[in-house]
Amino acid sequence: MIVRWPGHTPPGSRTNRLVQTHDLAYTYVAAAGAKALPFQDGRPLQPLFENPEGEWRDDILCAYYGGEYLYTQRIAITDRFKYVFNGFDIDECYDLADDPEEMRNLLASGEKRANVDDMRARMYELMNRFDDPYGDLTGPTAPVRGDRYCAARYLPRGKRLG
Repeated sequence: MIVRWPGHTPPGSRTNRLVQTHDLAYTYVAAAGAKALPFQDGRPLQPLFENPEGEWRDDILCAYYGGEYLYTQRIAITDRFKYVFNGFDIDECYDLADDPEEMRNLLASGEKRANVDDMRARMYELMNRFDDPYGDLTGPTAPVRGDRYCAARYLPRGKRLG
């Protein structure tokens, strides 16, 4: 993303922080001094403009709603890993540093299990924070597929269900 806002962003400043398009609406509302948006799926970028290396979230959630449950995806991304929940297919997790082309699914290989579990937990924490209907680990929309990698078997940060 490229931002030019004279008086608010220093020329040539850069950051590697994760932002998403949802953040733009919050940024515009804050810049206008308007009433805050009622949702929690983004945040104003002004803190990054003021201090590009200051405190900022380290993960984001992307959502694709597909048709009903079919083809629904949720994707949690950090600067290093990407976890993809696929509604009616096998979930995916990639190490973006070691595999930037996303060719080796860590769930299939069993590699970096702690990182995979952390990313799965982050995804569900983000889904719960944003009241995503597929984030409910106990309700009728819980994605139970019966395989050992099923994200519904995990509570935030790896705590297992009953």
